Amino acid sequence: MINFHIKKIKYDNYNLYLLSIYFLWLASLLLYFFFSEFVKAGALDNGVKLGNDSSFYLEESINIINGNISILKYKTKLGYLLFLIPFLYFDLPMYTVVLSQILITSISAFCLYKITEKFYCKLSGLICVALFLLYFPLQIRNFYILTEMLFIDVSIILVFFVVFFKKNYLPLIIALLFFLISIRPNGILFLFSILTCVFLFLIHYKKYMYLALYFLCGLIILFPVINLLDESIHHHNLLRSLNKGIIWGYSFETREICKASCLSVELINNNYPNTLLGYIQFVSVNFIEYFKIFFFKIFWMIFRVRPFYSDLHNAYILFFNLIIYSSLIYGFIKKPKNVFSVNFINFYLLFSIILVGLTFADWSGRFSLYCLPFLMIFSSYGLLIFLRKIILR
Repeated sequence: MINFHIKKIKYDNYNLYLLSIYFLWLASLLLYFFFSEFVKAGALDNGVKLGNDSSFYLEESINIINGNISILKYKTKLGYLLFLIPFLYFDLPMYTVVLSQILITSISAFCLYKITEKFYCKLSGLICVALFLLYFPLQIRNFYILTEMLFIDVSIILVFFVVFFKKNYLPLIIALLFFLISIRPNGILFLFSILTCVFLFLIHYKKYMYLALYFLCGLIILFPVINLLDESIHHHNLLRSLNKGIIWGYSFETREICKASCLSVELINNNYPNTLLGYIQFVSVNFIEYFKIFFFKIFWMIFRVRPFYSDLHNAYILFFNLIIYSSLIYGFIKKPKNVFSVNFINFYLLFSIILVGLTFADWSGRFSLYCLPFLMIFSSYGLLIFLRKIILR
């Protein structure tokens, strides 16, 4: 009876534990802020880290403010441009962008806690939040004037409203979905995931009368989706990148681009246009060689180490991978079955992996960051069971 009482006291005050995790997170951010110069390629400039694309976002946001360009010119970047505009319009310091991203991250972390609690339990939710907020390679993105962290945070918030779905949430879900697509083009994967889940739902529950309406809606959105994919393929000059047959990345050791060939033969390119149709033609001609690259990209996305980066960084990543992936298997097996929101997450993860394999990726595994918070949901339960076995042994 005494032992039971002690355990009850130990696990009862979840809010205190949650606040403790938030405190550690903020402390780690402050620590990075004051000692960023000791992090390789991580030094801040007035509390901000500028990436290669930061100047583009800042310049184009100013152009929109001045009325020099149409806001529809960059459909898949418009969301982040609109996010930056208030800060630039009112001439606020750039560190206020960082503070806003940190605030949104704090909200998304709570959403992640509630999602995990619904799927498993409160303790699993605490573990998931700790993994999310205390994983430095992810949280450092809050200091960047780049799309990654805003996209990740809004993704979690979108999933939260899907998990706790109510009819009056539908307009908000649609708005968040379009906002995600406007931040980064891979936001469209959430749309594909919803469409897949709805189709399986209609088939599973034999609601065949609704299938006609489903396919009609699919036809209506088909052409805008193709237009969006064409624009994204053209903007990234995808066929030119694929034709090189390499995976590339920037080395902070040598301060230059590092390339590694995946193939011993050159890919055939008949000057196909940078469109969805041209992409399909390119893949069909280079099918075998192309899918060798496909599996290389998926491997490096999941493995997440950088062949040209520091050994300390890679050791940190490998240690974290060992924790996440080993516990992920058990948590995934024990996940709720036939739940729409769980399937929604699963299909998003699957489509994200396939997209990286079909398009392009660099050695850094940065595209895996969009999946990590959702992998942490499943990993948290596996870790919880492991810790319980140790404690109760």
